[in-house]
Amino acid sequence: MIDQERDQDKDLNRERDRDRAKELAASRLSLLLKSIQPIGALHLSSLSVPRIIDVTQKAKLFCGYEMGNRTLNSVKWYKDGMEFFRYSPLTPPTTNWFPVKGVTIAEGSSHCNQFICNVELEKLNVHSSGQYRCEVSGDAPEFKLIDKAANMTVGVLPKFDPFITGIRHAYKYRDTLLANCSSEWSSPAARLTWYVNNKTAPLTSLQPQINEITRNIEGFPLYASNLQLRLHIDDQRFISKSEVLELRCSSDIMGLTHLRRTSWMRTTILALKDSGYNQRLTENGNCASARAATLGFWLVCITIFLRWHCTLS
Repeated sequence: MIDQERDQDKDLNRERDRDRAKELAASRLSLLLKSIQPIGALHLSSLSVPRIIDVTQKAKLFCGYEMGNRTLNSVKWYKDGMEFFRYSPLTPPTTNWFPVKGVTIAEGSSHCNQFICNVELEKLNVHSSGQYRCEVSGDAPEFKLIDKAANMTVGVLPKFDPFITGIRHAYKYRDTLLANCSSEWSSPAARLTWYVNNKTAPLTSLQPQINEITRNIEGFPLYASNLQLRLHIDDQRFISKSEVLELRCSSDIMGLTHLRRTSWMRTTILALKDSGYNQRLTENGNCASARAATLGFWLVCITIFLRWHCTLS
């Protein structure tokens, strides 16, 4: 009996030891997770780089980050892998610039702290396009690095809407409508699109887009785009029904909505019966005018003859 009680006590002690070991392991894991969380809290929350910008403007680069309970060691800006700006609050001087082709930082434009680091680029040129990267590092002992990158294109953006030519005021059944849409010089090239009554024109009605190319004094390749619309008016509904067509041409740069420019014009498709009636009215009007002109001619002749006869008498 005594031996059985001793065995039961041993089993209870083993269970207690196992429970204590589990609690100790759970406690250690909890402490480990807590020690890891501050490191994971360091992350780059936002990066803003213009996707495309006109050469005459200034480019604003924005980098936002969260350090958690870590200390910021440095923020660095790169273009195509080459560092051009550094903010290091722990090492004077806190701000440094480095020469990189195509990069000119506007004086007094940089603003950096524990949360953000902004710089503004001016005097953009053909070499300013490229990949821009923001890199943030924490202080010792981890010196953890985080970064994000985005591409920026510097170009020559159009300032005017596309130009539509060739459209008459009216057409009739079986006529052919020819219209041209042209964009001004730009870099990159504009993509033109024709719409007929708010619907994209069918490909069968379009000629291939033509892009003329030249180069300006700053070295940018400039493109002038042209797209022709050719519509054969053969829909039989125009035999008995007239309709107003709205023709619209849009110019897009890199598919960006805020750079889209649009022009539109309207024309009338006369029903066959209406165009015939108008033609008859025109013909009748011409005949009436001709008869009136003939009568007037004879009246003038009679008047001259009577005056001449009176003079002889």
